[in-house]
Amino acid sequence: MKKNYFSYLLILMVFVLGTMVSCTKEGPAGPAGADGTNGTNGSDGTDGVDGNVSCLVCHTAVNMDEIAATLDTHKHVMGSSWARGTSGSCGACHSSDGFIEFARSGERIAAAVSTPLTCVTCHDNHGSLEDGIDAPMRYLGPVESLAIEGAVYDHGGGNLCATCHQARRASTYYDSQTEPMTYDRTFTGDDIAVYQAHGAIGPNGTMELMNDTLFVTFDVPTTHVYTNSTHAGPHHGPQANIFAADIGTMTGSPFDRDHHTDCSSCHVATELAGAGHNFVPDIAHCNECHGDALNIGEEQEVIAARLEAIGAALESIGAIHIADDGVHPMYASLERAKWNAFWNYMCLIEDKSEGVHNFGYANQLLNSAETALGL
Repeated sequence: MKKNYFSYLLILMVFVLGTMVSCTKEGPAGPAGADGTNGTNGSDGTDGVDGNVSCLVCHTAVNMDEIAATLDTHKHVMGSSWARGTSGSCGACHSSDGFIEFARSGERIAAAVSTPLTCVTCHDNHGSLEDGIDAPMRYLGPVESLAIEGAVYDHGGGNLCATCHQARRASTYYDSQTEPMTYDRTFTGDDIAVYQAHGAIGPNGTMELMNDTLFVTFDVPTTHVYTNSTHAGPHHGPQANIFAADIGTMTGSPFDRDHHTDCSSCHVATELAGAGHNFVPDIAHCNECHGDALNIGEEQEVIAARLEAIGAALESIGAIHIADDGVHPMYASLERAKWNAFWNYMCLIEDKSEGVHNFGYANQLLNSAETALGL
């Protein structure tokens, strides 16, 4: 029988490898060494301000409720203009959603549902909650004029206001006729008596009453200007233009803003209820600086009286009709100088400041109107 030398060799190799492994196995750990020296402690950090302490400077229930209640009494909220917010050309100023989108992207949109102003219409989120926290605005840079080509208004924080509080059209929108024209219109109801009494129909215009309708042909030679709408004028709120002295039939000197940083410096007086969110200017605050040099109240009274006299003269020539609810332009063909008086009057009436937004320019427009009307 043959011997299996290969099997013997295999067993020997296994024995040798096992012995080698057992010889290289790690032994037990030695005793622990002494502890090292402790590291140096770091310096203590500065304690932060309690978040509630910062936020509650403004965001107390009492303060926020008072602001909301005050804002709710203002025409920014109560006015009837919100119906215009669903119009694409009006939504940026006549809807909260429309204004927010315009401030964000510059796009004018028609709001799906038109809503009045709320806090978030004008106020954006805080950029940070570090020192110097204030009420963040939906800031817009310098505002391009909608009415005056190339004009730009920069009133600092007041740019937010100037975005909407500016004219939508200039006098040239109406005064652009280059040849004689006639325009036919009909009037019914109460308008018949108004136009029969004061209608400005031009040198060769005609007026004929048939049954319950008044048929009028307005004659407009090149010496005249035709008012083609009962909403004629610069549009409601040309305050930025009065500041800039560019909306009347003549330009003037812009308002000196050296000590008037923006609209809020007068219209958001924090001493008033609701942190000034009724936007009523505090004349006492103005007088702190002007003192006896300028009695704003008296100046306003003088300008208001002059506007009243001009308004009466314009109504007598058929340029406007004054009713309990305000001034209404009339369809009219007027000599250019008298039409200019109408336009300048409308600019000041729509501004609603009785001259405060630019006393010098207001007096310039009033002087021109009075001369044209023989006052």
